[in-house]
Formats: sequence, C-alpha cells, structure tokens
Amino acid sequence: MSSDSQELNDRERLLRFLDGDLSHQEHAEVENWLKQDSRARALLAEMAEQGIVVADLARAECFTAKSEIAPKYAAFKQLSTPFWLGLAAALIAILAIGALLFPFGEHDSIARLEFVSPDAEFSPNHQLARSAGRALGKGWVRLEEGRLRIHFKSGATVELEGPAAFGIDTPMRSYLDFGHARVHAPESARDFVVATDSMEVVDLGTRFELAVDSETRESNVSVSEGLVDLHLGSRGTTRVIRPLAAGFSARVDASGDIVEINRRDQHLADANPRLLAHWSFDTPTANGGIADVAGDQLDGMFSMGTPQQVPGVSGNALKFDRNAHVDLSEHAERFRQSESFTFTVWVRDPRNSLAMLFSLSGETERSRVQVHLFRKHVVYGWQDGLHYDAVSGRVDGWESGRWYHVAVACRDGVVRLYRDGELIASGSVGSKIGTPVRNPSSVKNATSVYLGKLEDGHQGEESFPQWFEGQMDDVQFYSGALDEGAIQYLYQHPGESVP
Repeated sequence: MSSDSQELNDRERLLRFLDGDLSHQEHAEVENWLKQDSRARALLAEMAEQGIVVADLARAECFTAKSEIAPKYAAFKQLSTPFWLGLAAALIAILAIGALLFPFGEHDSIARLEFVSPDAEFSPNHQLARSAGRALGKGWVRLEEGRLRIHFKSGATVELEGPAAFGIDTPMRSYLDFGHARVHAPESARDFVVATDSMEVVDLGTRFELAVDSETRESNVSVSEGLVDLHLGSRGTTRVIRPLAAGFSARVDASGDIVEINRRDQHLADANPRLLAHWSFDTPTANGGIADVAGDQLDGMFSMGTPQQVPGVSGNALKFDRNAHVDLSEHAERFRQSESFTFTVWVRDPRNSLAMLFSLSGETERSRVQVHLFRKHVVYGWQDGLHYDAVSGRVDGWESGRWYHVAVACRDGVVRLYRDGELIASGSVGSKIGTPVRNPSSVKNATSVYLGKLEDGHQGEESFPQWFEGQMDDVQFYSGALDEGAIQYLYQHPGESVP
C-alpha cells in the first residue's frame, strides 16, 4: 500500500474514532495506536489544526499536542489553491444557510447547560460554555466548586458537584475523570454511559450516583432506582459485566475489580420469610427417601436407589453422580405458591462445567426457573416461551475439596446472588433480552421439581438433561427473600435455619 493510501486510511480511521463510530474493541485499538505511534498523534493534530475535524483532543490523554505536529502531508500539498478557495466558499455558504435554520451552536450541540449555581467556579482549562442555557458540544467541563446540571439531547440529566472533571462525548456517552455526579436516564436514554478509567456504568433507565476519587481513582456507584450494568475493567481489556440494582452500592478499585457491594435499603427483603423446606441429607432411607426436616413433609426421592453419603459441612452430605437427582415433583404446587423465594445450598467439587442445583418446570419446557453453577459463575436462569434469560455473578477461587455456600434470593423481579454470605451480583427485569424474571409462583402448572437435575436444557424434540455431579449438603428453600444478614447467618452456621 502506498504512503498516500495509508494516510487516507489512517485519516478515515481517526475520523471514525472522533465521531464515536467504532466498536468497543476498535476504539481501544485506536487509543493504543495513538499511545504508541507518534506519527498517528501528529496526524490527529494536523487534522484538527486544518479544521478537518473539530474535536476535543484532550479526550486522548496520550496526545502531547504541538510538539508532535508534523509538516503538511504530500496528499494535501498536491491540491491546488483554487480547490481550497472553492471548498472554503462552499463551506461558508453551507454555514450561512445553517445559521438561518438553527440558532448558533444548536445544530451540532450534544447537551445544554441547564443550571449553574451562583457559587460555581470553573478551572482555567474548562473548555465549554459557563452560562445556563448555553449549548454544549464535545469537550471537558472542569468545575472547581459549586454545582451544575447538564441535560443531554438523549434525555439524560447529569448533575455535577465540584471539584469535578466531566467529559461530554455524544448524547449517549460521557466520562467522569473525577468528582461526584448524579445521573437520571429516562427510557429515551436507556443505555446512557458514564465511563471512568476502570469501568463503564451503563444506565438501564434509572437514577444513580457515581463518585471517582482524584487520587486513588477508586469509584463508588450507588443505585437509587432501577438497574445499571457495570462493565468492569480498564480500556483495552476484556470486561466483566456485573448488574447493580436499586438499593445497592458498589466500590470499584482503579483496576476495575469490585472491592465490596453493600445493601443500602433495609426493605429489600421480606419482613417474615418462612422456611418452606430443609433437606439435610443426614438420614436418607434405604429406598432413597430424602426427608424434609423442616416439618412440612416436603420429602423427596433419590433417583439412584440407596443414596451415597459422604461427610458434609454439617453431618452427612449426598454424593451426586451422573443421572442422580432428588425428585420433589409431587410438591410442585407448594413451590409454585411462592411470590418470592430464597434457595440456599452447600456444594463441593462439581465435576461438570454446568452444574444444575435446582429446577422448577411447568407442564412444558418453555416455562421454568433454575439455579446452577457455570464455570466460575452462580446463575439464576429462567425460560419464558422461546426466550431464555439469566442473571449471573462471577466469583473466583473455587478450590477442590472445599465446601461453598451458594444462595439465590428473588423478590419483586429483582434477583440477588450470594457466595459464602457475600453478595456477588444482582439483576432485574429485562436486564438482558427483556423477558420477565420468573418467580416460582409465575411458573404456571408446575409439574417437576428437582435437586441436581434439569429435565431439558435445550429446545426441540430431543431431551438433553443437565445434572449436578458432585456433593451437596444442607439445602433450604424459603417462601420469601432473605436479606444479606440472614444469608450470612446460614453461611456462618452450617446445618441451621434462620431463627
């Protein structure tokens, strides 16, 4: 490829980068290119200097400005003076017509500065308008103190509290370098993004607050309404998506790892969850009977005859080989009556990558809920007609020979996942493909309930059961959503139910 052709390709690539017309991976590749290639940075500078693009070059922190500006490139030198004069005349005509159709700055604005507090002070390197009512394009808002409110064309609203540095990119994308921001994204601005160095907060129609420490680069996200997705990890890395629901806050370090998740709203759990069933596996019968020690006689039947017992986390545990499961289907109606529920279990050494813990199915395979482990994830999934959806949470450190406590709590369409007493993920209705979250009560005409098995994990005429191959102990099912304190109690007191 000739140098002129290469340059034209590079210019096109940079234009797409500045216009936000790249995929996440392509965007990261261009940023890395700019960091490593001084010629690319010089080309970007020249394009801006010539007026070919009007962009905020500060968004690429690797750019070091005029010291790297190269001479004019040959492809542009070859264009004659009449050509440039004609192009300038055409641009002036277009701008004159545009001035009649649009107020100044409106036709290319991204947002509007709605409110500026009387005590607001901007830093010297603030780049955009400072007065309420003015249109805002791409650039940085740098607030030393005071407050302001920005209304994006998408409908999203961001309130900043100084000191703060906030970048405006597109009607659906922004960047918080440091400071405190309050965000509201109505339905028109669903998927509005506020990015930081270590993550992207994707708003799914909600209200949340985001604070970034200017020194440690640590971020705090707190959701007051709805749901957000946290795309965790620095730019150019493979990101992990973690949902965060209303009433929860997360602290994320500079590398994109969650330090902690806290529950803020004390009313997220049911006031009086009731223990519906408790299978301890301590004293199965010779013919495979599995007793419910909670007293409601929701006994099950082990599928492989005499159960294989092993030492458990409390008393005895049950060993599950392939095809082994506990059938609770005769009590399906009881489980279906739970408006909200909590499922807890101790597990050790699951041998298959997809380990099924619990499933409740309707009279067809198109209506079910399930709890399973998939590699390093705890997953609550549900089938609604032709659509399968799931809420999952990843947690590392699954060691061979060690018992782990897994819990799932669901109420009002919000699912919370725990391991060893700690919240690892939460999700809400429509967090992925829009299918409603299914509680047991919404699985109509439930006909099968299993521990360690799902009757059909695929759609079609053939049946493809999924199993749990490993060891299981102390399974409990509550007709109500336990809070985090109750989940921690069960983890700290193996074999006991919540007082």
